[in-house]
Amino acid sequence: MTKLGLSLALLCIISFVYSEDVPLIRQEFKDKSSNKINAQITAELQASYLYQAYSQYFSRADVALPGFHKFFEEMSKEEREHAELLMDYVNKRGGELSLADIRLQDTCNVISEELAKQMTLGRDTACICYFMSAKREKSNTACGLRDIWFNGRMAMEDALVLERYVNEQLLALRRDSDDDPHLCHVIEHHFLEEQVDSIKKFGDYIKQLNRAGSGLGEYLFDQKLQ
Repeated sequence: MTKLGLSLALLCIISFVYSEDVPLIRQEFKDKSSNKINAQITAELQASYLYQAYSQYFSRADVALPGFHKFFEEMSKEEREHAELLMDYVNKRGGELSLADIRLQDTCNVISEELAKQMTLGRDTACICYFMSAKREKSNTACGLRDIWFNGRMAMEDALVLERYVNEQLLALRRDSDDDPHLCHVIEHHFLEEQVDSIKKFGDYIKQLNRAGSGLGEYLFDQKLQ
């Protein structure tokens, strides 16, 4: 048998074993649930990517806010861990994992849409994409000049609306999972409480930053985050 023939034969055996073994693992785990979890994985990875962008932005030499850098670095790691937990869960239940492309602009579009719905924050643009994207745009009417945009409050506002969006997706997943007790258990015990805590935390930080103002106030708040 040629090497090509042997490889094809092994592939067929592997495919057969996989197709035979998966039904032994998978029990009352619907394709709809698997697809929604895959969408949630994308949402968690989008949040992680945004927080990573903010972390690196605040680490820039001309911004130099190490507390914000550390905070968003930790938030990025936390969201990535959420995504990994969901990936492990899909495989544990015998589902099919499907990963989507993660782009910073897609995440900023989500935030901009959520900002437009709220309008209590007074803007409808996620400015981080203008300052950290590959296009390297120098300015935007809604965001001002990149060289002077150091505001940590806007970062917290973007994070708040994104956390609310992720929570909405989780709540929708929970509502659609009434006939899957184990999935309900995982969502309720590993995700929902943490999302509520995050939303409250970001809301408190925004209020505190509003009081502190820019300049020295922001610097002192940065010290608190270290």
